[in-house]
Amino acid sequence: MRAFSYFVLLMLGALFISALINYPLYALFQESMSKGPHKLINTTAKLIAIPGFILLLRYYSLANKRGLGYGLPRAAFLRDVLNGWLSGFMILLLLSAVLLLLGVRVMKPPVDELLFLLIKTFTVALIGGVLIGFIEETFFRGGLFGAIRKQHGFTVTLLLSSLFYAALHFIKPLPLAGADPHGWFSGLEILAGAFDQYTEWATFDSFLALFGLGAFFAVVRERTGNIAYCIGLHAGFVFVIKVVRKFTEVDTDNAFSFAVGNYDGMIGYLSAAGMLIHTLIVYRYWRVKKS
Repeated sequence: MRAFSYFVLLMLGALFISALINYPLYALFQESMSKGPHKLINTTAKLIAIPGFILLLRYYSLANKRGLGYGLPRAAFLRDVLNGWLSGFMILLLLSAVLLLLGVRVMKPPVDELLFLLIKTFTVALIGGVLIGFIEETFFRGGLFGAIRKQHGFTVTLLLSSLFYAALHFIKPLPLAGADPHGWFSGLEILAGAFDQYTEWATFDSFLALFGLGAFFAVVRERTGNIAYCIGLHAGFVFVIKVVRKFTEVDTDNAFSFAVGNYDGMIGYLSAAGMLIHTLIVYRYWRVKKS
């Protein structure tokens, strides 16, 4: 549990420091920001956490290509990224098709310049998915998974890394009430309310889905011995989600709307069940060493 505890402390410490410097930082960039100081908390915390992340990698002897999951030769690594992207694309495409068939998500009204919007959306989704895949998988299935795996068996590593992965998605700093002035301690006040979603039962389905997704990635990481396939999967998932959300919307009056949570209108009980099935299949049959 020591490695897991270090990563938890790293993120909590980064969030606390981010909240402390939120006031002067926002004052510095206020003219170029329109969404308020709360938007700086998570972004700044991620940047602050980078040096600590590097120190943890060195402490656990993971500060190398193999330790972080980049040990494959370049050609093989890129091939697994591409195969992972195609797999992630197909998995989320299946989920999207089911949601559309059930009427949970419906098409938005057509817009002018549809071709331009398609090209723009596809480009942004592709680039964004690849960037998110590389960054998040390097942290979660590279550093976090690798550090915990050095101390524990696979089951414990899967549970802890998946729990951490899901939990971080629900740290959501919100703006202070309009009457409250932005002062030296406002960052701490914003941070105090950033964990409110942990007490809301309505987020349980989304949390369960993200935990299942983390478990799926952990099994793939264990089976492959690197993070290339995980990066591709993650990028493919993000691509489909961004495109589908751009051109469809949730029908809250639909009888099956409970299948998706309020996190992004895509994941929920239905995707959690799908991830469970995929995880069991991958764990049982995919890249298993033959005796």
